[in-house]
Amino acid sequence: MRTLFVSLSAVVLFVLLTCSAKAWEETPNLRVNYLAYPVAWNGRTITIGARYQVPLNVKGPLPAVIILHGTSGVSYRGVYYAAALNRVGIATLEIDQWGGRDLPGEASSRPQSVDANLPDIAGAYRLLKSRPEVDASRIGIMGSSMGGGETMLMMTRQHSDALLGEGAHLQAAVALYPICWRFNHVPGADFGKLVDAPIRIFVGTSDDYDSGAASCDDLVHSLSPADAAHLSVRAFPDATHEYDVFDGEREFNDPRANRRHGGVVHVRPDPQAREQTRDDLVQFFAHALGQSQATQEVPPK
Repeated sequence: MRTLFVSLSAVVLFVLLTCSAKAWEETPNLRVNYLAYPVAWNGRTITIGARYQVPLNVKGPLPAVIILHGTSGVSYRGVYYAAALNRVGIATLEIDQWGGRDLPGEASSRPQSVDANLPDIAGAYRLLKSRPEVDASRIGIMGSSMGGGETMLMMTRQHSDALLGEGAHLQAAVALYPICWRFNHVPGADFGKLVDAPIRIFVGTSDDYDSGAASCDDLVHSLSPADAAHLSVRAFPDATHEYDVFDGEREFNDPRANRRHGGVVHVRPDPQAREQTRDDLVQFFAHALGQSQATQEVPPK
């Protein structure tokens, strides 16, 4: 019995070491900086913090993607997607919308209007434009849940012209489970007259926040043909809201769920859908931002 235990222990140790080695090999060679920039909020100036990651084994100037968290705040999901983008030569800037406001996260931290914190994105855009290693003409954005909604609003001419400057806009957008029903239904969520850039939505068919995939399909069909042409939706069967989490199953009560009537939202991790989302969005941004044509790998120093 002792021999069997030792043998099993050796197998487990070998698997752990192999997985660790693989994870190490897949980690891109990065420069990581913690940056900050000012934003006007509620009549005062606050400081928004951000984690900036630049792949070092790539010749620039590089495309970049702004990453927005959901209502719960910064989580490992941002690191997961950022590293995947960094591996293909895309810089990332993940911002923290709660820290500078001294907010704990969750529903109590959410602004009254879905467009209230969009200036955070404008500040992140200007910060990236100021970086010499970033190509200012190839900046994209992605966000989860609340951040996904903010992402989509920034792709309207109304908000893009007002916050980034007339004629300027982000070049590609990914929205993860962005609660599609609220667009064109609640104040501040007007969605139409889009900028000329692709928008990709990822959502689960079992997302019970606001009918999930069905609401996103309805949104696309409600748009003008010109606007609808910018959107693509990928729905994952049986996936819930926040299907890409790394912790266990949970449920929470949100007063804005169920078309603003309130209700319980279920979250169930789906590792397969999470991996497919990661691979899909990396390919999407690499194509939309022209990464493969404008960057070239160089050996690390």
